[in-house]
Amino acid sequence: MQINIDIYEEYLKKRYGGWATDQGLFMKLVEEIGEVAEILNMRSGSKAAADTDLDSALAEELCDVIHYVIAIAAVDGIDLTSAILEKDKRGSAKYNHDINLEQFIEGK
Repeated sequence: MQINIDIYEEYLKKRYGGWATDQGLFMKLVEEIGEVAEILNMRSGSKAAADTDLDSALAEELCDVIHYVIAIAAVDGIDLTSAILEKDKRGSAKYNHDINLEQFIEGK
């Protein structure tokens, strides 16, 4: 099954719409980013690793980060798909990339 950003935004808007704030969701995002940092430190040996599958733990925490980023966009009515394509287009032009994301998608 493929996940579409638009569908995920719609789902999270229904889940959080009407009661969650972008500030509250941002605080959860920061918490999850801290958990990603902790796992990366464990993987690099900078921090003692717990008896856990660090690859699975990292995947779970990255999912949480993506969840809260998309949730913030959803409650604020931001079309992330359009925003990502436009941001990539500007970045690709600025850094002289051979192809941008939209061109890559169209070529698939």
